[in-house]
Amino acid sequence: MSIEARTEPSPDVLRVLLVGNQEEDFFLMREILDRHRSTLPAELDHAGSLEEAQAMLQQGKYGLVLFEHETGDAAATSLLADFLQRGRAIPFIALTEQADEKAVAAIVHAGAWNWVEESQLNGANLLRTIRCTLNLHSTQQQRQLAEHSLRKLSCAVEQSADAIMITNSEGVIEYVNPAFELLTGYSLQEAVGKTPRILTSGQQPPALYRELWETITIGNVYHSVFVNRKKNGELYYVDQSISAIRDATGHIAHFVSNGRDLTKRLHLEAQLLQAQKMDAVGRLAGGVAHDFNNLLTIITSYSELAMDSVAAGSPTQDRLQEILSTARRAARLTRQLLAFSRNQPQALRGAELNPVVSGIVSTLHRLIGEDIDLTFIPGAGLGEIRLDPTQIEQILMNLAVNTRDAMPEGASAPSKR
Repeated sequence: MSIEARTEPSPDVLRVLLVGNQEEDFFLMREILDRHRSTLPAELDHAGSLEEAQAMLQQGKYGLVLFEHETGDAAATSLLADFLQRGRAIPFIALTEQADEKAVAAIVHAGAWNWVEESQLNGANLLRTIRCTLNLHSTQQQRQLAEHSLRKLSCAVEQSADAIMITNSEGVIEYVNPAFELLTGYSLQEAVGKTPRILTSGQQPPALYRELWETITIGNVYHSVFVNRKKNGELYYVDQSISAIRDATGHIAHFVSNGRDLTKRLHLEAQLLQAQKMDAVGRLAGGVAHDFNNLLTIITSYSELAMDSVAAGSPTQDRLQEILSTARRAARLTRQLLAFSRNQPQALRGAELNPVVSGIVSTLHRLIGEDIDLTFIPGAGLGEIRLDPTQIEQILMNLAVNTRDAMPEGASAPSKR
């Protein structure tokens, strides 16, 4: 049998469900709650069985359950407690006929939040028990929410890709996250108890660290890019923000540092800048080569005309021939500059590879420097192939530059074809 409230309660009214087969208890408790509506607005519903209570709890939003507990009925109490915990956690109070120590222990073990002896059931006892139970439930809910937020925050810090470090107000490290361990090489056990000075690289002036400390000790946020040193001595760049953590009284209790590794990005930016510089140099070289090629054309043309106007075998002809040979060597250098600037159009033709490589060897010597010994060993019986000499020269220059970068200490780099 179910007796429901006559009117739909407002959202501020506590909805109470009484579970039990004693209808007279329902009327008694409803009368008590009605008398004290001014201090505890509540509406009472009745479920005559556990099954009916489960159905009503699924349909309605109840804030409290009163359960008539009989001796030896711990299994039913446990079943109801499990049902309440699987859904929205609702506190419930057991109403018992006997209040001996063993019975109370069984009720609490079964999952009841509180209990009240039916023989002492009156307005004061019922209201006091309800308020105590609701306060206990509210405290537990707040604690669970705080624990959930704490677990979520802990997981966020532990799984963050940024290096996080927490120190006390004196700057002594109390915590570092796994990203910090991975970046710096210092484990949590090695870092705790130390100061952030273990990361100092010596690449930045002491004035920077004084400014940092003065900023954070007055509660402001300090943000900068630091050059730090890992445990293995390797330098790394980090975009770091350091801020104060205040306690409940408003005093600074800790500092938290959040750092993002910039090493790879800065290296890529440096490579891009170098590539842009090389592109600018290439464009400049191309422009100079074009202008120089025009001058060489004039020198070559006048030298050839002068050769026709002098006697064969004369000293003047020999001098003109030297001028012409030098101009042609300069023209080859101009082609190499154009190849470097990639302004030379493709021109495929049949040629042997050995002479093409031999013509660029002298330039390669100047390109790789004196610390690297470059030896050219011509290949035998290669024959003639279809190629663009300028592109072959470009390939060899790229290989020479890569070889030079890979051997900063100097070495021998044989070139065999």
